[in-house]
Formats: sequence, structure tokens, C-alpha cells
Amino acid sequence: MKKLMFILIVIAVSCAPQPEKISESEVMKTIEGFFEAFEKENNTTELLDDYITKDFIIYEAQREMNKEEFLEFVASFPIIESDWKMSDLKISTDINSAHISLFNTGNFIMQFDTTKVHHKYEWFESAYMVKEDGKLKIKFYFSDNVSMETDTIK
Repeated sequence: MKKLMFILIVIAVSCAPQPEKISESEVMKTIEGFFEAFEKENNTTELLDDYITKDFIIYEAQREMNKEEFLEFVASFPIIESDWKMSDLKISTDINSAHISLFNTGNFIMQFDTTKVHHKYEWFESAYMVKEDGKLKIKFYFSDNVSMETDTIK
């Protein structure tokens, strides 16, 4: 009787639907939304909350920042145009979390008084994401500057 009960339990457990892993497209949607959320055109900081956890931390410019500190850091640059290109993406997922590493090239036009300056940055970046309230969100973001070029625009 014990053997029969054990076999029935094993069959029931093996037939139960298994949760699906987080998809790579969900990871990309979260990363792309994160970058769009702090673009100059999105005049609201609340949009960022759709893509980060309540205890979000980012390591950027050789320091650790929370959401408010990061937004203050981003706002300190007089950016009038920006463009991001991500490459060399490596994504791993399970049912509750995901990790991505990538190479990011950012082109920025900044206005300093009457002078426009083009900045090209290259970073190696990494993000750890978790499910929060049923949605994939970034818990930790790491960004390491690899190179920077600057040109004055006439």
C-alpha cells in the first residue's frame, strides 16, 4: 500500500504544471524599458518604478546609488540627445530571476552654454532581475566605463 501511495504521489507531482522560465524577450523588454524610463523625453521619474525593485541599487561612476541618487546623477548632465546600442548580450534565466551582461555604447549630445559636445561612452554592464508583484524588475545594475570620447560640435 505504501508503494502504491508513493507511486501516486510521484505521478501527481510529475504531472503538475511546472512554472516557466523567464524568457529572454522579457529580460530585454525590462532592460530597454529601464533605459527609456530615464530618457529626457519621459518627464516622469515614476516610469522607472515599472522596471526597478523597491530596493534597487546601481553601481555607476564608481559609486553605489539608490533610485533617487541615480536620477540626481543622470539629471546633472545637460543631455539634449541620447542613443544607446547594446551588444554582446549574455542572458541566463530561471523561474524567478534573470541575469544579463552586455556591452553598451551610448552617444550623447550635451549643451554647455552655447557649445554642444558629443560624448561617446562604452560600458560593460550587468543586471540582476527578480520577479516583483508578478513583473520582472531590476534589483541590481552594475556599470563599468570602458572608454570615453569627446568632440565639440560646431
